[in-house]
Amino acid sequence: MTNLSISILNVDNLSEFLENVKAIQKELSKSKVENILDISIHFDVMDNKFVPNKGVDIEKIKLVKEYGFYIDTHLMVEKPVEDKYIDRAIEYGCKDITIHYEIDNFDSAFNYLLKKKKENNLKIGVSLKPNTDIKVLEKYIKNIDKILVMSVEPGFGGQKYIESATTKIQEIKEKYKNVLIQVDGGINDNIFNLPIRAGANSLVVGSFLTKSKENLKDKIAILNIIENIEKMPKEANLDFEARTLQVVDGGYAKGDILLGIKIPRLRKLAKMWYNIISLDTLSFFISSDIHDYRRFAIFSLVNMANSDNKNEIKNFIDENINHINNWDLVDSCAPICIGKLNLNESDKKVYNMLRKYTKSANIWIKRIGIVSLLYFAKSNRKELVMKVLEDVFYDEYHLIQKANGWVLRELYKANPKDTLKYLIEKNNYKKLPNILKSYATEKMCIEEKNMLK
Repeated sequence: MTNLSISILNVDNLSEFLENVKAIQKELSKSKVENILDISIHFDVMDNKFVPNKGVDIEKIKLVKEYGFYIDTHLMVEKPVEDKYIDRAIEYGCKDITIHYEIDNFDSAFNYLLKKKKENNLKIGVSLKPNTDIKVLEKYIKNIDKILVMSVEPGFGGQKYIESATTKIQEIKEKYKNVLIQVDGGINDNIFNLPIRAGANSLVVGSFLTKSKENLKDKIAILNIIENIEKMPKEANLDFEARTLQVVDGGYAKGDILLGIKIPRLRKLAKMWYNIISLDTLSFFISSDIHDYRRFAIFSLVNMANSDNKNEIKNFIDENINHINNWDLVDSCAPICIGKLNLNESDKKVYNMLRKYTKSANIWIKRIGIVSLLYFAKSNRKELVMKVLEDVFYDEYHLIQKANGWVLRELYKANPKDTLKYLIEKNNYKKLPNILKSYATEKMCIEEKNMLK
């Protein structure tokens, strides 16, 4: 599993923060979720010389050790040996120390660190600034445990991720296959997947986590789920998916990103996580350009629909309806999260609710209104089904015709006589759309089909 190394550079109350992280870690470990991120604490130690900042007090290593966290210390200092930073980190209990290649006395500092590695069973690392070429590590690599790729200029938290860091990670992964790769700087939920895909083993995350007490659990959950999705085997046929979902030039889903993850894997992941995450967590995934992320959000939402939070789910769908924008997302979500959840409501209330969807000019919102009828059709709520379909019955768009036919097929299975009569009346008024007719009559016998000719 990928290591999540939390930078405490911008933490105000360290003890409180560590308590919260520990509690979240404990809750996740007791749940049914698998492949949880390994969490450690990252110390950004600075001397106001190598970088213009003071960083974290190195003595706080002792406090973090009391909470049982693994610690990795990043020394952004000009003289790590002479100013005793290496010695003090070891004295306070750190077993993982990284120095910068760019310091003036790098060779002597590295040799000293190598000596301390042998004496104290340390892991040692070398950090590279964004513009430093990985070739500089060639002569040292056999003695390096970790390469820390800076994805911002070192010194301050809250900076923007430098995209060239992703390429550097890939180059290190290819050139130095056995070294651990850590990346530090500007990493948040929107960036977290990039270093993982490139081959990073450890991601340092700071401001994204440390500046939000109230939703720390949600944010740690998001990073865990991203890591799980990104590490899943890419087994699906991408060409087939791109065609069926229209992720092609000129297609209605142009711009979507497909990872190639098979649906059963995403369903399984959603089933593991849905009861320990919030709708706020799903807001990130359902709004993503990555189609697999949106699928995960929908599958989680479907699982959540079995609980007693009907109004919250309905509000969530309304707030995010523009992200439910392909037939697979609509057809997985609407029957359960709208239809089944409202089975006990009156026909009038359901009609007023669904008509807001079917009157929309947005094709996917319109389809949501239609496929939400599936459970009502199965329950033989024929008056409701037929009334809702009035707005869309002769719609020329093939995806709407398919949805109408699908609902009518289910109504026929529950009430063959009245459904056939309804279709005959509609056909007499105006010829049935071909796709609707094909789906609606699928379970009919030859004699019944002939009545519609």
